[in-house]
This record gives sequence, C-alpha cells and structure tokens, in this order.
Amino acid sequence: MTDETRILRTVGIPIIIAVVLLFMIPKMCARAVTVTKARQESQERPSSGLHIESSQKPAQPVSYPAGLDPDRIRYLIEIDNGFATPHTAHLLKAPHLGATPIELRLLPALRKLGYMDIASDGTPTLTRDGLLHLDGLVDDGASWTFPLAKRQFDSVTSVDNDGSTAHAAFTWKWQPNAVGEELLNSPRSHNARAELRNVGDHWSLGSIAGLDNELN
Repeated sequence: MTDETRILRTVGIPIIIAVVLLFMIPKMCARAVTVTKARQESQERPSSGLHIESSQKPAQPVSYPAGLDPDRIRYLIEIDNGFATPHTAHLLKAPHLGATPIELRLLPALRKLGYMDIASDGTPTLTRDGLLHLDGLVDDGASWTFPLAKRQFDSVTSVDNDGSTAHAAFTWKWQPNAVGEELLNSPRSHNARAELRNVGDHWSLGSIAGLDNELN
C-alpha cells in the first residue's frame, strides 16, 4: 500500500463518517422532537372517559360552645327518661275485635319465633321460650306488655347557642329486639332537637322536642 493510499484512507474515512452523521443526526433529532411533542399532547389531552363529580357537599362542622361537646350531649340525651323509654307492645290475652295493625302483625311474629301458640278459638298463649326470651315482659292478668325496640343515638348535626341556652339537632334510630326485627326490618333515621341550659358553666338537658314515638 502506497503512502498516497494510506493518506486517502486516513483522511477519507473521517470525512465519510462526518457526512453520514451530517445527514442522520438531523433526522434523529426531528424524530425525537416529534415523539416528545406527541407524548406531551397525549398527556395534556383530556381523557375521553366519563368523569363523575359528586354534587354532595361535605357536612359542615358543628361548632360547640365552651363546656359542651358531642359526648356530653349524647350522655344527656341517653339518660333522659323520654329518650330511654323503649317502644312497647300491648297484647290482650283474649280474642277481641278492633285489633290494631301492630297487634295483627305481632301474633304471626311471635308464632314464627316460637314465643306464642294460638288455640283453635284464637286465644294466644305464651310458650316456655316466650316466657324466657321476652325481656321486660309484664303480665297484668288480662294482657301482656313487652318492649319491641329502644332508641339508639346517632349523631349531633347542628348546635345553635346564645350563651345560656343551646339547641342541638340530632339523629337517632330504633334498635329492635328479636320481636321488633320481625316488624321493623330497616329502621330509618329520625330527627329530634334537644334544648340544653348552661347554669354556672354546667350544661344540663332541658327538654327534647320532636321525639317520634311511632315504630317505623
């Protein structure tokens, strides 16, 4: 190999590589720019899927006056005699006309639970299981009285306060026993309002308004 050939190879190869790169690099750069731009557009483009935003606003926080909190309100309500008194059923022992709707539903419920037998003349008789499991049963000779459900405090929803008196709105539900569950499958939420009084920085319950007594 002559000196001229070696010189041509030495000089020519870098020139060829430079020419190739001169043509390839712009194309590669252009492709990279195109891909990057496409990715950005894809990220910025809103999704075509269905977006559902809840229209329900979160409950507003309840503001309590000094010395009063939800636990104190709950305690005062739960020890109130009117709130704590359970819903009771009154069932006559002898067949009679004009039975109430709840009495008509009670007999099948008690029989289903095995708490009562019905004689051929329609006279109801409590079974041994009925006597054992009907908590709070009262036998006055002519009838039976027994609880079906008690009230269960749920939550305080708002409090209005003027310093010496506060009005707390709250919700509650019936909590049925075994017999009550046969009559009340899905207890609904009830609303009531408690008046609380502040005497010497000590809050006490004055009264409860709107306390529903119907079993529903």
